[in-house]
Amino acid sequence: RKLEVPMVWDIVHDIIRYNKDCKADAHEEHDPVDTSYGMENSKVSESFLLMKFYSLSSGMAKHLLTATDGSEIDVPFELTDEEKVIIQFPLTSFILGRSGTGKTTVLTMKLIQNEQQSLIASQGLNLDGADLSGVDDNNIMSTKNGGESSVKQVFITVSPKLCSAIKDHICRLKRFGTGDVSDQSSILHMHDIMDDLEEFTEIPDSFCDLPHGHYPLTITYRKFLMMLDGTCQTSFFDAFYGEMKSSFERGHSRSRAVHTFIELKEVTYEKFATSYWPRFNADLTKKIAASTVFTEIISHIKGAYQASRPYTGKLDRQDYVMLADKRISSLNNEMRDRIYDIFLEYESMKCTAREFDLSDFVNSLHSSLVSEGYNGDMVDFVYIDEVQDLTMTQIALLKYVCMNIKEGFLFAGDTAQTIARGIDFRFEDIRSLFYTAFLAETEASNEGLKHGKRVHLSDMFQLSQNFRTHCGILRMAQSIMSLLYFFFPSSVDKLNPETGLVHGEAPVLLESDNDENAIMTIFGESKSKHGNLHGFGAEQVILVRDDATKKQITDLVGKQALVLTIVECKGLEFQVW
Repeated sequence: RKLEVPMVWDIVHDIIRYNKDCKADAHEEHDPVDTSYGMENSKVSESFLLMKFYSLSSGMAKHLLTATDGSEIDVPFELTDEEKVIIQFPLTSFILGRSGTGKTTVLTMKLIQNEQQSLIASQGLNLDGADLSGVDDNNIMSTKNGGESSVKQVFITVSPKLCSAIKDHICRLKRFGTGDVSDQSSILHMHDIMDDLEEFTEIPDSFCDLPHGHYPLTITYRKFLMMLDGTCQTSFFDAFYGEMKSSFERGHSRSRAVHTFIELKEVTYEKFATSYWPRFNADLTKKIAASTVFTEIISHIKGAYQASRPYTGKLDRQDYVMLADKRISSLNNEMRDRIYDIFLEYESMKCTAREFDLSDFVNSLHSSLVSEGYNGDMVDFVYIDEVQDLTMTQIALLKYVCMNIKEGFLFAGDTAQTIARGIDFRFEDIRSLFYTAFLAETEASNEGLKHGKRVHLSDMFQLSQNFRTHCGILRMAQSIMSLLYFFFPSSVDKLNPETGLVHGEAPVLLESDNDENAIMTIFGESKSKHGNLHGFGAEQVILVRDDATKKQITDLVGKQALVLTIVECKGLEFQVW
């Protein structure tokens, strides 16, 4: 009659799928770009190739029908073959990929798959009306309502904004998997996410008897440190009780008092550069940048993991100076000697001021966990996104909470995105760390070594298909990477060039003349009578270099546009920037 039903074709095996990617390293600038080479020349917003595709099943159809009010729902989309290989790989693994290649997607889908398998094992599938023709390890099936997974998983990343976005995404995928159709707001208010410790106040600062409802636990690395500290018998902050006494007297809780103390007394790079650097001996700081010294202190002198003595908290002078011979570095022995002298001055000043840096906190936790042992809940799987934002000693803390060394860790990152202050990261370092701090310290590994067996080092996967942007931007990014490879060969892992699906033009550069404010030029004319900006949506962002510039731009545009620093926006996606 008036009904139109979708056409159905029988599955045949002679359908061939062609993948023809647009290589990011195509440098024949004099040749016009072949439109068939880029597969399509349509606008990015209209591109069928950049759309996400979904497997249609009866469970999917039922879920779609629940959104009759127009509310947004999250359903698992089709993965590429290389993503499926990583998700199905059963052992601990390392995932490398530039921005937009799907690292976070792989981690979240692996987490959801483990949740799914745990639910199925504990209660079985809800097969009422389900279409099982396409069931495999990657599909998220509907299970009985109200079920809880018995597996304990932790997802950790450094950025509070990225962590909040991932937490929201995982919650929505879990609701889809369990058939929960309750209407819960999932809009990410990035303006309100200012501090990672404030964001997770509902989660206790301890791994001891953590309610199962908090799993899968999606937290920032700082929250992870606070939970480890709360699990230890002796807290790192007990030594600073006198400084926090006034907060207690005002009736603040311990967590609030600690949070206030951290804001006042932690030495970040900004405090190091403004409060400490000008006070060092001028002969020592001559021709050395403050950022270089801070990186050497945090990542190497205090952040290098030593299997023989992991809790001493620092390299001695001789070991540090010898690094000049062990790795490609622009710092010779004489400069390293001066940096170590600056480090000793820094430690003395910091102690006098009763301040601390993150490495002090981390090394104190190592010392407590080695002497007292770990008494909290053991977790089954740990996922670390943007791992390049962490030092080796920070990563090594993960071994205390998860004994599932063989299968329980997924590290994802990209050394080209090592922009956190004080961090100097290479993936070969983390693989070496995993061998010495994780594998070699387990009883199984030691038994294997005794019998002459070789300890297997986990696989390294690379994602090269970029889903976030088009070939015009990828070519520009690859040209910058080529310069990094040439001038700083030891600082960035060399990966295969990214491929894109859609042809596009190079980014637009706006130059301002006579101290003209480019932001005012773009947005100044678009303000309404009430001072609101028109045409700047939630999926657009203004990226700035540092917090000082962010404040200037925020004062100009207010909350009508999202303004983020490069560090804050890493891992997030926007339509326009």
